[in-house]
Amino acid sequence: MKKKYITIGLIILFVALLVAGVIIGKNYGDSKENTIINSEQKTDVNVAEWLKITKICEYDGNLAVVVKNESDIDVEYASLTVKNKEKTLSFDISVLLSGTEMMLVCNENVKFDPNAIYTGWETDNIIYFEKTPIINDEKIEVSLTEGSISVRNMSAEDITSDIVICYKEKIDGVLNGSMTHRVRVSGLKSGAQTYIKIKEFDKNICQIMYIAYDDKEV
Repeated sequence: MKKKYITIGLIILFVALLVAGVIIGKNYGDSKENTIINSEQKTDVNVAEWLKITKICEYDGNLAVVVKNESDIDVEYASLTVKNKEKTLSFDISVLLSGTEMMLVCNENVKFDPNAIYTGWETDNIIYFEKTPIINDEKIEVSLTEGSISVRNMSAEDITSDIVICYKEKIDGVLNGSMTHRVRVSGLKSGAQTYIKIKEFDKNICQIMYIAYDDKEV
């Protein structure tokens, strides 16, 4: 009788180990398929050769992600998509320069769920800058004030083409990667200064991304 109980016990132990092995193997396989359990903790997921997701979080209750351009290429626009249990979700990426980290808010009205699982991250519709965007601060001085931006031509030559100033606002200290603002000045004589009034402009949360003043819009 004692041998019978020992045999039954061994069988139960074997089945338990087998089930545990299947569960562990399944979880390991899922990690290879770029599956992420959403949390507010930092992550380290390469979506493409140039883009990395560093955090999955929320903004104003909605799903958001923090991404970083880890390549040497400056991206003017791209779309990021991911699948959850119900549907495909999308994020817009606007002016994500090399080495820059930004927050993207989901286009769909999806609430943040710490228990959600996201799979199949992809980037598409990528548009690169034809040349590296720069501030041009040696020739153009830009000062940020409450409700306006001042622009001064510091060079010895008149700028006859439009001057395009690109800036972004910050969300909780991180740049808003989904939206970019551009203001335009119709040329500026040498030494001249002008002010651009922007009613909602807040110098404390805005950052200049680049300034272009040649005839070809960046």
